Amino acid sequence: MPPVCSLPCLAVLVALSMAPVDDPMIGLNVTNIQEEIGMIWIGIYDSEENFLVKERAIVKGYTVEQPGRIHISLPDLPYGTYAIAIFHDLNNNGYLDQNILGIPSEPFAFSRRPKSKFRMPKFDEVAVTFSPDQQEITLPLKTWWKL
Repeated sequence: MPPVCSLPCLAVLVALSMAPVDDPMIGLNVTNIQEEIGMIWIGIYDSEENFLVKERAIVKGYTVEQPGRIHISLPDLPYGTYAIAIFHDLNNNGYLDQNILGIPSEPFAFSRRPKSKFRMPKFDEVAVTFSPDQQEITLPLKTWWKL
């Protein structure tokens, strides 16, 4: 009886079984951190309906340990299109502080630069698509006055 699988066939099967699993790992490089205090809060939104609704976001907080930059890895977040909003909570109150006119008084960033600073951005203008080819983005923190 001839063998069911020849040596080349066996080699292909072994190679396929050893191939790496494509686990999504999205990375955020938050830059322009000016002060060594507070928290960096990140909100990740998957649709226009959920955008900037805290209860519908994936929210994560990271303690600021030094000025400059921080790299944040988000494992297990499936590839897809997301809008990301972050802010540096300088006073640790859990909110993006605003002045009497509603202008943010703490540094913040979106996954892409909004078209206008005189209104809240729309999901589509700040959304980015993460894929095996695009797994990292850089988000420079800025104040409203320096946008």
